[in-house]
Amino acid sequence: MGTDNSAVRLTAILERVRDENATDPALRAWMRVFDVPDYLGVLQGAADLGRLVDQLEADVLALPKDEDPEHLLSYLPLLRKLIETFAIVGKVSMVEFAKHAHVGVIYSVASCARALRRNGRIEPLIADDSVKQLVNDVRAIIDDVIVSDLPESLKELLVDRLRDVEVSLLNVRIGGYASVEKAMDSLTFAAMRATEPDSGERAQAGSFVARLWGKLSEHAQGAEAIASTAASTAEVVKAITGS
Repeated sequence: MGTDNSAVRLTAILERVRDENATDPALRAWMRVFDVPDYLGVLQGAADLGRLVDQLEADVLALPKDEDPEHLLSYLPLLRKLIETFAIVGKVSMVEFAKHAHVGVIYSVASCARALRRNGRIEPLIADDSVKQLVNDVRAIIDDVIVSDLPESLKELLVDRLRDVEVSLLNVRIGGYASVEKAMDSLTFAAMRATEPDSGERAQAGSFVARLWGKLSEHAQGAEAIASTAASTAEVVKAITGS
């Protein structure tokens, strides 16, 4: 576990871009950067990266004026150009992206990271090993939901929301913990809305949700912000469902 903010996450991605061979086909290089197997994965990663740039801009603009947010964001137009270049990712080499992710851009984003930290903008970060285990946990719970005796419509809903959690974990290096928490919240409230209070379906669906929140809490040891949130939410789920 560690701490992170939007600029730290963006810096890590830009550094991976810098390390790629500029003459390689861009699509192949971005598959490595995003750790995805195909073109669709790259497009999803590009969308997530665009949202990360938006978040960085919003976070920095919210800083005190004495941090000079406009100066910190002086390279923002190049980041926007990088995102726009994904429209031709299958037709160009990585050099078309690298020219928008040069050392000056990376230094600028790293400066944003330092400014955000100075002003207390810290987010939890899930370690890579924990992400892998949590993805396995999600997949195991999906399997258990599928073979359960819940109604098919409820199974489909739970599996759909669990897939969202899986995606958020796979993309956590870009989306950060906030995206995981959002997906988990969506899973939790979907399970509650789709079942009746004090029913067997509520208890069974709640047990799956509480199980996953518990796993998240286990892997959050060392990151108090995640651990306390996950543990408290798990307790709420248990209280509601009786699981």
